[in-house]
Amino acid sequence: MISNSKINAFLFLSLTAAFSNVVASDLDDAVTAMRSGDFAEAYCMMRPLAEEGDADAQYNIGWMYMNGYGLRVNDSLALEWWQKAAEQGHSDASFSIGMLYSLGDGEISKDADAAIDHYLVAAIDGHEDAIAILKSMMLRNDEAINERLHSILKDHESLFGIKRQVKATKLNARKGPSIESKVITRLLQGEIVLELDKQQKWSQVVVLDDDDIEQTVWVYNPLLEDLAAE
Repeated sequence: MISNSKINAFLFLSLTAAFSNVVASDLDDAVTAMRSGDFAEAYCMMRPLAEEGDADAQYNIGWMYMNGYGLRVNDSLALEWWQKAAEQGHSDASFSIGMLYSLGDGEISKDADAAIDHYLVAAIDGHEDAIAILKSMMLRNDEAINERLHSILKDHESLFGIKRQVKATKLNARKGPSIESKVITRLLQGEIVLELDKQQKWSQVVVLDDDDIEQTVWVYNPLLEDLAAE
C-alpha cells in the first residue's frame, strides 16, 4: 500500500517536472509562481495552454484540481483533464488515472479493473512506476490482477520478468518460498515460466503454459534454466 505522504511527494514532483515541456517564457513564470506558492497564478497561465490542447498543461491542471493547488479540490475535474492528456499519449496522465482509481478517493469510486487498464497503458509506454505497481500486484497475488494475469502477460511479459524453463523431470510449485509451503501444482520438464522475483534459491513465477494457474507460485530456482537463444 502506498502511503499518503509518498503519494503527495510524487504528485508535487510530477507537477514540477511536467512544467519543463512548456514554452520557455511560460515555464519561467509558472515555475516562479508555483515555487512562491501562488498556484492560482500558475493555474491562470496553464489553463489557456490546456484548452489549446497542450497535454502537459492538461496533466498539470489535473494535479491542481486533485490537490487544491489554488483551486477547490475536485477529483472529477482532475480525471477529466487527465483523460484529455492521456488521449494524447501522456503516460504520466494514464498513470495518474490509475492511481485515482486504485485509491478511490473523493468523488471517484475505487475501480481495480480501470486502474489496471490505465497502469497498463502507461507501462507499455515505459512508465517505470506503472510497471512496478502492476508487478507488485502480481507478486502479492492481488485478486483483481490474477483474473487477468495471463491476458496481460500474453503480449507484455517482457515488462515484468524473464522467461525460463523447467530442467528437472518434475518441479513442485509452491504457495511460498520454502519446502514447508503447500504444493499448488507440479511442473514438468520443459514448461515455461516467467520469473518475476528471486529470494535466494527460490523464484516467484507465473506458469505461462497453464492458463488455469491464475496466481504466482514459488519454485526452487536451481531446477530452472535459461531458455536457449532462438
